[in-house]
Amino acid sequence: MSSLKKAPPPVVTVDVENRAPRLGRLGPLLALGAFSWAMPSAASGIVLPALLATLSESTKVTDYALISSIGAVVAMITTVLAGALSDRTVSRWGRRSPWMVGGALVGGLGLFTAGTTSSLWIIAVGAATFQLGLSAMLVALGAVLPDRVPRAALGKAAALTGLGYLVGTALGGVVAAPLVAIPSVGLRVVPWTMLVAMVAFVIWAPDSDARKPRIERPRITGSLRAHLREFLPPADRDYWLAFIGRFLVIFALFVVVGYQLYIATDMLGLSTVRAASLLALCGVLLAVCAGLSTMLGGAWSDRVGARKPFVAGAAALIASGSVWFIISPSVAALIGFFVVSGIGYGIYLSVDQALMVEVLPGSGGEAKELGFLSLGNTAPIAVAPLIGGAVVAGFGYRPLFVISACCAAAGATAILAIRRVR
Repeated sequence: MSSLKKAPPPVVTVDVENRAPRLGRLGPLLALGAFSWAMPSAASGIVLPALLATLSESTKVTDYALISSIGAVVAMITTVLAGALSDRTVSRWGRRSPWMVGGALVGGLGLFTAGTTSSLWIIAVGAATFQLGLSAMLVALGAVLPDRVPRAALGKAAALTGLGYLVGTALGGVVAAPLVAIPSVGLRVVPWTMLVAMVAFVIWAPDSDARKPRIERPRITGSLRAHLREFLPPADRDYWLAFIGRFLVIFALFVVVGYQLYIATDMLGLSTVRAASLLALCGVLLAVCAGLSTMLGGAWSDRVGARKPFVAGAAALIASGSVWFIISPSVAALIGFFVVSGIGYGIYLSVDQALMVEVLPGSGGEAKELGFLSLGNTAPIAVAPLIGGAVVAGFGYRPLFVISACCAAAGATAILAIRRVR
């Protein structure tokens, strides 16, 4: 941890390195957990813009940028706070379970609320609440890897998580297609897979310290400044290179995917219904391509004991996915973007989380440190709509793909500069 941190971390460290590299029931549950939030997130990413278009066709882009940015800022703050608090939580259900189930419930209620109104601001509050609950759930779920998965199985665990995410994303597009015509109904029905999955997770794979509710943890003493230092990220070069790499790669995806419905309708001239069908097809193709590369990448990475070449190579593939569309924008080029980027994204998902776990400085505050690294996922979602909206307003949709290619290439460069991880 950073030298700024004076008090010992109030956590219980779990020795997973001496365990056999087997996941057991934890593996399928990690996949289920990823699926449970990816499906409603992908579906709402199509249904919410459709709802905004019914409210105001002329302001739909700026409205979507505003709502997405507010939600992502809420997610960033929640990720940091929930991660640090999760590390210090003591309950009969363990450290992570209350945050997983509670976050899923709050997130579901938020998206449900957004589907019950025509008020832009209530929709924004509902979407932000969804991001708040989702972020609290994800930071606790992500801490399961350093808590309970041995290093030799990190690639497999990340691959199963990535596979669940991909299947959920693909199914989210399929689910969203018929709901585009009734977007308010869609927002009310899609989020509840999270709650079901989290309840199943904590029942069938409870926290490793759930049976020790009375375990004592060191208390933080000292001034307010000392308490605030507990929420600071580590001052570590490799840690921040991993953050930068993840930020750039996720930004490269969301600066395009966040506007996929409008690219299909406003740029390619498709009707909303036809665009939704196209995006559902693209989601399925992405899931198939990425699903195959996910399992291959995770297992291969564990076998050779290396992470950087896989993550950097995946980022390079994502960059190359934009080239076809830059040269000749068309429906075929958009499909090509999802196919090529899907292959790269699958490899990225299967190895990136393992790399993030291995780059941790080992201070004991795993959820907090992973929470800051998770900002590399959520911060781009806050920035991408703002930058993307400004670019679209001034230059149209094609430059989004140029920005995507450049950011993915820069992300690969940052990952290769990491020293502590192979």
